[in-house]
This record gives sequence, C-alpha cells and structure tokens, in this order.
Amino acid sequence: MQLFCCLRVIYLKKTENQSGGCPRGHPFRPEKGDALLNLRNLYRVFRESRRAARRSATLAVVGDGPRVPELASLLGARREMRGAEVILTVSGEGSAALSGKAVEDPGEIPLPPPGEGAEGLAARIAGALDEDYLVPLAKGHPAFRRAVCEEIIRKNARQNAVIGALPIPGADMPVMTANQARMVLGIAAAYDEELSLERARELLGVLAAGFGFRALSRQVVKLVPFGGWAAAAAIGYAGTLAMGRAAVLYFERGGQKVGERELAEIRGRAAEEAKEFVARFRRR
Repeated sequence: MQLFCCLRVIYLKKTENQSGGCPRGHPFRPEKGDALLNLRNLYRVFRESRRAARRSATLAVVGDGPRVPELASLLGARREMRGAEVILTVSGEGSAALSGKAVEDPGEIPLPPPGEGAEGLAARIAGALDEDYLVPLAKGHPAFRRAVCEEIIRKNARQNAVIGALPIPGADMPVMTANQARMVLGIAAAYDEELSLERARELLGVLAAGFGFRALSRQVVKLVPFGGWAAAAAIGYAGTLAMGRAAVLYFERGGQKVGERELAEIRGRAAEEAKEFVARFRRR
C-alpha cells in the first residue's frame, strides 16, 4: 500500500473531518504530523506544476512541401516559423525535419499517410521534446494532449519502478507520491485545467481512494513471479500508469467519474505492461 499511502492520507483526513472519526473500512487514523508533511509536499509539487504550466510552446509547420497546409491544420499549428519553439519543416511526402529550442532530439521523423489522424505524428513529436515543453505544447495544441500525457505518465512510471525497487523500506513513499501528484497536476494542466490547491487536494484524494489499488496489486503479483524488488518495481510502474490513464479519461470527459469497468480494463493493461517492463529490466 506504500504507493498511494500519502494520497490516501489526504482523502482519509478529509473523510475523517466530515464524519468526526475514521471512515468505515479504514481502521487507522493518520497522525497529524504525517498529514501536515503530506500537505507541505503537495504544496511544493503544486507550486512547481503551476510554474511549469506557465511556459509557452508554439508549433510551426513550414516548408515548400504540398502537405504543409494539411499538416498545419491537423496539428493546429501556425505557418510562421518566427518565435516557434517547435518547428516541423516539410519538404517531401513521407518525412519532415523536427527542430526548435524545445526539441531535445531533432532530426527526421516519418509523416502519416494523407488522410490519417494526428495521433501517431503527435506521439513522435512529443517523444522528441524536452520535458519542460510537453505541458505547454499540449495546452496550446489540443491535438497533442493524449500524446503528451502518455509521455508524462510513462516517464513517472519508469521513475516509480526504479524507486520501488530500492531496498530501503519507507524511502520510496514520499518520492513516489510526489511523482504521482506531479503527474496528475501535469495532466490537468495539459487539458488546460486551472486547479487551486484545494481542488488539487480533492482530486488527488478522489483518484487515490477510488482507484482500486489492492486489485491492481493482486494482478501484478500474479503476473510477476519473481517477488522482491521485481514485484515492488512492477507495482510502482503499473500503479502509476493506471492512475495517470484514469486521470486522462477524467479530464477528457470534463471531470466525469471513470466507471469501474473502464478502471478494471486500465488496471489489466497496466499490469501486463508492468510485467513486460520488469522482464526487459531484468535482461539488462
């Protein structure tokens, strides 16, 4: 239960204040010092996320290729290079050059066939960007929201897998929780959601409390037979993947609750991906 412990303390504290005692089904009461520390950590992450979301990232599609107008429209990009942080230069039918100060891995990227959606191209561009520009790009260009959020989710999932594998009892909890809070706030910002600190606390508590982490843990343990650090890494990876993807659906739907059937599907997919991740990790 370490993965969501701090977030659940926020939820439990709120429920306790409303009911006058420990909520039914949760036989412990969080210590005041722990709750205060969690709120301080959340406030720090909240401030960091707000600063990151204030950056700007503009996409320009330029060049003399015949597909420039189509691609600019598909991605919601401008046609003027000046001032753009991400520049896609199209000269032919099948590929384009990616450059700009927001691009960490510049170079040629393949273009989708004419008439195809933006998903694949958006994912390739997002994967080449400096992480500081991911959220700003998604805020200004809705076609990138899914791809940017998946980049954010996978980055945090990898970090939490490594942290979960460390053989230091209790040391993983604050860092993993901060990563997950930062991830959810980044997803909110990518969907242009301005969150107050109180709203951020409420959202994180609701996601943590209703997520079904016990069910996910059981799935992961069944799929990862190695035990020890491998199981801990897999749970950290799967839990972060699943929580992030549930948050994406939540914001895509304007704050509507994600159904239990969809959550079960998200958990199942995350558990399978965690199994593959740990297997690759062990082969290194």
